[in-house]
Amino acid sequence: MNHAQDDLLLVSLIKQGDSRGLDSLFRKYYNSLCRFATYLSNRSDLAEEIVADVFFRIWEKRDTLTVEKNVRSYLFTATRHTCINYMKQEKRIMEDLSEDLIEVNAGPEDELMYRELESRVSDMVDHLPLKRKAIFQLNRFEGFSYNEIAEILSLSAKTVENQMGKAIKQLKLLQKTYRL
Repeated sequence: MNHAQDDLLLVSLIKQGDSRGLDSLFRKYYNSLCRFATYLSNRSDLAEEIVADVFFRIWEKRDTLTVEKNVRSYLFTATRHTCINYMKQEKRIMEDLSEDLIEVNAGPEDELMYRELESRVSDMVDHLPLKRKAIFQLNRFEGFSYNEIAEILSLSAKTVENQMGKAIKQLKLLQKTYRL
């Protein structure tokens, strides 16, 4: 069997609910996908999160997963799209948090301040507890509704709503610590 056929077999296992298929595919492509995501995002910490999210989504959507020919190409394309989505969402959050700090005609000093602010916000989100962080990122970075997140994480929509409220409160408190 060649690599493409091996990969299709792993996808078949994933579609059947066999997590060993996902684990094998993850181990096979994780490093190269992280390098690719780092290249696209220019951030290794974000790259690891993006790749993990790609595999998380594959597992969550295994029932409707349609990969017919080239699994490697599918994974790289999914990583590229996820990276773009993360960067768009991160940009939106940065704009929301920094609209008072950055003028429309920003100069080099303003750009430096913006990048520092962006880094601080990323650090703040990293301080959230794992499940709360996942809920926050799915909602704010990926655009999922509370009901969709509840279904993905096997939680009630009310729990997701409560965790989002707590995440926002925690980020506001951290904002004071970071002096944003």
